[in-house]
Amino acid sequence: MALPSPIVTASPSPTLLPATPTETLIPAPRTFTEQFDGNLPYWTFQQIDNGQPAANPSAEGGFLVFGLTGPNQWVYALYEMPTFADVRVDAQVDIRAGGLSAYGIVCRYSEEQGWYEFNIYTDHTYTLLFGQWLAPAVARYTPLVRGGSEKIKADANEIGLLCQGDMLTPFINGVQMRSWQEDKIGLKEGKIGLSAASFDSVPLTVAYDWLKVNEP
Repeated sequence: MALPSPIVTASPSPTLLPATPTETLIPAPRTFTEQFDGNLPYWTFQQIDNGQPAANPSAEGGFLVFGLTGPNQWVYALYEMPTFADVRVDAQVDIRAGGLSAYGIVCRYSEEQGWYEFNIYTDHTYTLLFGQWLAPAVARYTPLVRGGSEKIKADANEIGLLCQGDMLTPFINGVQMRSWQEDKIGLKEGKIGLSAASFDSVPLTVAYDWLKVNEP
């Protein structure tokens, strides 16, 4: 499988996902389960689109739905506040339409320092990546771990990422994959989020049913 190219173009300015105009936000919780019902006031949208902008993900029927219509689009939904150091993020994700694609979890995201990302692919492989903005509209991905797993299903998967100290530990359908000791880049804290990516098979529809955030 061809992994994403090291340098890709991007739209670096986040867009807030919709909230009601009169809504007064209470402080965002640190540990929670997000069911994606109704408004999503704590979430923002980010994308790498190679010149073909993608639509914002939207809450539909209790799912956060990513609809990608162009090739090589990478779309992020980021939980804006608070930031986390040690954190475990789990999510249930369904593939509704599309071919070869990727979807995953982000931790310790910072626009200035970069982020860690765990992706699984529909060809039963997975990666741990370091993502970094090089300049406005330019980002780079550095693979940390590549592997394969028969635990990856074709239609729906539960994925997880534990970021604790300098260890990154991914999970697929309740099974721990290979951990990675990351002591070179050294990201300490940042936002958490979800991702979806199309390659050549479009349109792609990916729907997240829920997300759980815990601090170990």
